[in-house]
Amino acid sequence: MLSSFIIVALLTGLTALYVGAEFAVVKSRRTRISQLAASGNRFARQLLPILEDPRKLDQFVAACQVGISLTGLLLGAYGEAVLAARLAPLLGGVQAHSLAATAVLLLLTILLVLLGELVPKSIALQYPHRTALASMLPMRASQLLFAPLIWLLNGSALLLLRLLGRSSAPVRGSLHSAEEIEQLVEDSHAGGVLDADERQMLRNTLRLRDHVARQVMTPRTRLYAAPAESTVHALLQGACEAGYSRIPLYRNTIDQIIGFVHIKDVLRLQVQGRENLAEILREAVFVPETLALDAVWTALEAKHQYMATVFDEYGGTAGIITIEDLLEEIFGELQDEFDSKENALVSADKTGRLFLRGELLVEDVNEYLTLGLPEQEMDTLGGLVFEALGRRPRVGDEVTLGVPGISVRVESIDELAVLEVSLLLGPKVQTQVGEWAVAVRD
Repeated sequence: MLSSFIIVALLTGLTALYVGAEFAVVKSRRTRISQLAASGNRFARQLLPILEDPRKLDQFVAACQVGISLTGLLLGAYGEAVLAARLAPLLGGVQAHSLAATAVLLLLTILLVLLGELVPKSIALQYPHRTALASMLPMRASQLLFAPLIWLLNGSALLLLRLLGRSSAPVRGSLHSAEEIEQLVEDSHAGGVLDADERQMLRNTLRLRDHVARQVMTPRTRLYAAPAESTVHALLQGACEAGYSRIPLYRNTIDQIIGFVHIKDVLRLQVQGRENLAEILREAVFVPETLALDAVWTALEAKHQYMATVFDEYGGTAGIITIEDLLEEIFGELQDEFDSKENALVSADKTGRLFLRGELLVEDVNEYLTLGLPEQEMDTLGGLVFEALGRRPRVGDEVTLGVPGISVRVESIDELAVLEVSLLLGPKVQTQVGEWAVAVRD
């Protein structure tokens, strides 16, 4: 009887080995195994080529599947042939053997599912790297032992796939789309691994490709640029008034930007008593207004420049985009010593009224404040208000933007541009500020 228990335990243990090895290897991160291999772990050095080569990974998984199938078949056959035969005399009766076989198979199935499947799977998913490394030695032996069977089964599967018109190329299961990575970030945040700031920065980084230059640039109407023939004194005076350290220069009109100068270079010219701005003119980088932000970053990085001129579909200057604009899309609004609370993207007074800059993207307002504003042709909140009014905006104008319980009031304008609006939220409207830092007005 003892030998029977040993055989059952051995076959169940082998099943657990193959199940654990399969889940652990698929779950293991190549970067972590690579680090262990570099530190001298010999099992990690054996596992790394499997994770790097899809065909080797496919063969490894096939060995696990063959092992699981064989041990399951052997356990079932042994249970019916040996254990049922020993149990039948105890039951007695004509149907004793059938009853014994049914009882043995039921018990072995429960044992196999519990100890051979569920427990090792849970351990492997919780400790994938430890489990994968611990299983390397027996799995290498199993791969050699099952090699002919693996070759036959894999070959048959590939042939069947080709007959069905499917590709036989192995797929890298460790690769993830941007949407899948974003879901991993959400899951990690929900599980307490990432805090709110880390979650938001990762989400913003992944979404750079979803936003274009037009949405984050400094628009033409707020752009300060100077004629190329400007004097050093005039340029310094204009830079002081505008508060910018880099000034675009244009020839004839602002649609013909030829480059930009840095204020420190202009100061050097002044100290040296020279007036030739061409000496300090830096190359202009041009990007279309529809270029994705990740591509804008690449373009600026390739040219080692801080700012780019954004042009529209007609070839005119639409605005200016800088590295700071791109960084703010990832890290949020960057407030320096020249920024005040009045310039904050979102602020509130003591009555609870929210003040929002008109340049805010409508989709960002919806995401952080969950207002459900319409996201249509207009990118910015100011543009949405202008569209709803259908005329030149005036301070004090109020619109609902089609959302019941929300009143949007124009607080500040510049010619036709809506610079700031405020929201009066109805009592039934549920909002949340999310990760936005809200400045409080006196």
